[in-house]
Amino acid sequence: MVNLSKTWVACLAFGFVEPSLGLYDKSSQRVGYNPLVKQWNGVDSNLTATLDLVDPGYVSVFEKRRHIDVTAWATVALAAGTTILAAEAGINIYKQIADIIKSKSNHNSCSMTTGTDSNGHMIEGYAYLATTSGHDCKTTAETKTILAAVKDCADWQHKHGAIMGCCVLSHGGTWEGHLRLTSQPNKYPAHAVNCD
Repeated sequence: MVNLSKTWVACLAFGFVEPSLGLYDKSSQRVGYNPLVKQWNGVDSNLTATLDLVDPGYVSVFEKRRHIDVTAWATVALAAGTTILAAEAGINIYKQIADIIKSKSNHNSCSMTTGTDSNGHMIEGYAYLATTSGHDCKTTAETKTILAAVKDCADWQHKHGAIMGCCVLSHGGTWEGHLRLTSQPNKYPAHAVNCD
């Protein structure tokens, strides 16, 4: 015989509760979430976006615990600040970053590049590092495709209140690009962003 009360609870738990990003652990000043993982240029490509430091004004995004399989944690800043720019607000900055990524690929460079740029109102810091498990640090992705991935990364970071965050790009070969972003480069330098 079916227990109707257990069936009703199961319907509530699985049928009517929409998935969420994660949860907020106030005592530890951290948020639990599931990183963004998506294709960015075909089947073999992967974009993984993670949060490192989150603005306390965005904690409400994480308070609704509807996902029980949280896989990552990010620290919540003690004081509010600016967040990573959305793609539209920082489009020229992100075009510059995409150009840097492609230029480093063309020159087979695995060295870290750091910098800051501004949209006229806000400053964005970045650090980019290519790594390889093969013999070179090249990607076949075109600049416009890289820009689309950088914009996806920035939009996701902005939506979730990231002050610091990372996106790792892979393209089906041995190349990986590690893009670290920070909205407060003087306080939280981009090279210090956790990309693990």
